[in-house]
Amino acid sequence: MISSSVVIFSTCSENDADMAAVHQLKPAQKGSHQSRRSRRAMRALRRQGGIAIGVGSVAATLTALSLSHLAHGITIVTGADGWEAWAMSIGIDLGFVALELSQLAALNDKLKRQIARFAKPAIIGTLTGSAAMNAFAFAAQTINPFMTAATLD
Repeated sequence: MISSSVVIFSTCSENDADMAAVHQLKPAQKGSHQSRRSRRAMRALRRQGGIAIGVGSVAATLTALSLSHLAHGITIVTGADGWEAWAMSIGIDLGFVALELSQLAALNDKLKRQIARFAKPAIIGTLTGSAAMNAFAFAAQTINPFMTAATLD
């Protein structure tokens, strides 16, 4: 750490002899209160970072699981190949994410309302279709009518 100090030269006359006095001013030391506050802030940032990593991991896992079920449901409904179903499910999920981000990135309330006018119905449709495809994927793996009814509720 580089410490800086200020040097002040002053002259005074004493008995007709000029004398120079050197006064060195040192910077104020940080108090324990400030360092305590910065330590708390760093701990809080680390804690928030850890929580964000945990939440992101759960979100990524659930998204991967949802993509798998959505692709399987698309295959059941459309009879498409596996790669086509995966491409469609990725497109659907990316469309959903893009719609949500468009609402978050709006610069003002007027623009946000204009975007929401079209984004909200699209989000509702996307979530409904995705839930239906997930239900088809779950129902396709059941072995009796009771389990099939449970997946479609």
